[in-house]
Amino acid sequence: RCRTGARPSRPRCVGLAGALRGFRPRWLAVRMGDLGAEDARLRPFVEAERDFKQLQEENKHDEAVRVLENVLREQQGLVRQMQDAVLSSLFERLAVGYNTLGMKYLKEGSIDVSCKFFEKAEALTDQANLHMNPESRLVLRAVTYNNFGCFYRSMGKLHTALQFLKKAQKMEERSNGRCQNPAGTHLNLCALLSQMGKHQDALQHAQRALDLLSEAGPLPQSGGSSESLVCVAYFNMGAEYEHLRKTNEALWAYQRAYECCLQELGEDHALSRQVSECHAQLREKARKKPTR
Repeated sequence: RCRTGARPSRPRCVGLAGALRGFRPRWLAVRMGDLGAEDARLRPFVEAERDFKQLQEENKHDEAVRVLENVLREQQGLVRQMQDAVLSSLFERLAVGYNTLGMKYLKEGSIDVSCKFFEKAEALTDQANLHMNPESRLVLRAVTYNNFGCFYRSMGKLHTALQFLKKAQKMEERSNGRCQNPAGTHLNLCALLSQMGKHQDALQHAQRALDLLSEAGPLPQSGGSSESLVCVAYFNMGAEYEHLRKTNEALWAYQRAYECCLQELGEDHALSRQVSECHAQLREKARKKPTR
């Protein structure tokens, strides 16, 4: 966080909430009644998906994942008989669940548990998994690599983090627009490159993220505590301009970030308070700077 006399603020990294915003797997069946006699064998999977959705809405992410793991284990013989990508939506939800838990435990500081779930998501989205629709698999593979980037960055393994984020970026470029929010990857690259001291490159990724968000239009929020990616993008721009000693540009970006925060998050949100503090600190620093 910005403090009086401190160095410029560090840009923020975004995880699953940004990368998966808008991704919605299709259901196996809309209602139980949609299952014909020939497809009755899908009933356990449909019920498991329904329970998964309910548990996720209740923020019981561990239980939600166990529901899908259990049905796949109990019905493994039937799963092997399934042709093509009939169960794709179930595998997609499981990959989402693994990534959600990976980020949850990473934020809680449980590194080993976090890594385990990211590794599960990576295995599930391998191209050898023919149960998953290829396009959805690519999207979720990119999400997993994006989150791996955040994981390794948090451990200080910056070059490894950069490799994963670049993989995610390449996959998003290959997805033909299927990835809902590549801006998240650019924001993560911005945060990482800033930490590596490459502030001009970091600034370019923040600007690219803003361009993508502008092209995409408003994105649905996943909850009141979510951080708007537009707010994060402007904040990251401000931090990079500050690192590059471009005070006027930094003040402008912090001001835009704060305006977005007030509109989308409210003044009591942690990001709103941080942006306000950074803006005030830089403004005071500029005021005290002697003129020549």
